Amino acid sequence: MSENFQPEIMILFCRQSVDPATDLARAAGLARNCVLRMVALPCSSKVEVPHIMRVLEDGADGVLVVACPEHACRFMVGNTRAEKRINYARGLLETVGMGAERLALARGAKLSAEALAELGNSRGRAVEPLGANPLRRRK
Repeated sequence: MSENFQPEIMILFCRQSVDPATDLARAAGLARNCVLRMVALPCSSKVEVPHIMRVLEDGADGVLVVACPEHACRFMVGNTRAEKRINYARGLLETVGMGAERLALARGAKLSAEALAELGNSRGRAVEPLGANPLRRRK
């Protein structure tokens, strides 16, 4: 692993978990030990296992799904569904030897740019020991 390795972390977040005034570009700029990319979802329940695997296949070193707090989903069970899917996908990643730490779930409400950046930094620190994503497509 290169000493200059900075993991690329994809944050898939429920729109309800982030403050609408949050500047996502600023959040990405606050990343210290990783490169952050962010995608807003109408609900974390929209995250499915094939989508997560595709994000990894496309080169992300780690994926963080940010959902609403428990029992606060406006669709009642969306964040619970997301959690089950993430746990299943983590098992798949562990089984194939990629490391379950490449994928995680965080919960939040009205998250700021600083809070998103810190979640991303935390995921970057967790992924860094795993090294670069072995599925990354060679361009």
